[in-house]
Amino acid sequence: MSAAARAVVAAPPSLPMKPAFAPNAPRIVVLDWPLTEIVLSLGVVPVGVSRPPWYMRVDGVPPLPRDVTDTGLLFQPNFEVLDALKPDLIVITPFHAPLRAMLERIAPTLTVGLFGQGLDVYAAVRDATRQLAQVFDRPATADVLLARADAQLGNVTRQLAGFRATKRPVYLLYPIDDRHMSVLGENSLYGGVLSRVGIANAWRGDADPQGATQTELAALARQPDAQALVLDMPPGVGAQLARGPLWNALPFVKAGRVRTLGALPSLGGVVASMRFAHGLALALQEGAR
Repeated sequence: MSAAARAVVAAPPSLPMKPAFAPNAPRIVVLDWPLTEIVLSLGVVPVGVSRPPWYMRVDGVPPLPRDVTDTGLLFQPNFEVLDALKPDLIVITPFHAPLRAMLERIAPTLTVGLFGQGLDVYAAVRDATRQLAQVFDRPATADVLLARADAQLGNVTRQLAGFRATKRPVYLLYPIDDRHMSVLGENSLYGGVLSRVGIANAWRGDADPQGATQTELAALARQPDAQALVLDMPPGVGAQLARGPLWNALPFVKAGRVRTLGALPSLGGVVASMRFAHGLALALQEGAR
């Protein structure tokens, strides 16, 4: 693991308020992992979350207390568990619409969308943070968090002046196997960070509403001067790529222009965007040398 990857894992941004159970706090259930991150970043701990171990595996920052109840699968919640929790509010996504009527027999629901056709995910995540902060009466907490994110972007923009001078576009990659990648486009969460610090995204193809698309490795050769950032490496895939002829034939691999940032969720909240920005600065300052 590179120095940049270690820094991303070991130095997540400090939060304006440490998540903790509070007496007389509203009882919140969240049926989505990126929304769980946002709720925790506001200092609110849900009483129930879909598959807590999976939140810790795919994101995990801010950490989720161990005593948060597992409410079942993301789109197949355990209604008996939900009813027993007696929540005051259930936070869901637009994709939970088929379940909404059943959920509202238990508690009021709040639908929060982080992505959609034509949406800038980075902006939508910030909007969702403010929306949830209003619901939980934490607007000042959101103000502090977003101000820190803005200040960090300003710092990263200054730190990457040398890399911008190279005019290299950057691929944001999640390896799938030795032949395929998930690549993030401009409308993704991290693509939004990239554009806001003045760096071009190397991916010029289509992307889904989350800002991602799956592609064969050969498509990544279309930008021969690009820098590649690997945002997560599934177990065993790194070894496959290292000995794979398709990967090793790519111009950025031949030139040694690949950096690994460590495990970052493909979709998260403001905290995830700050973790990415921190790793981006370290990786690309190294790449500019």
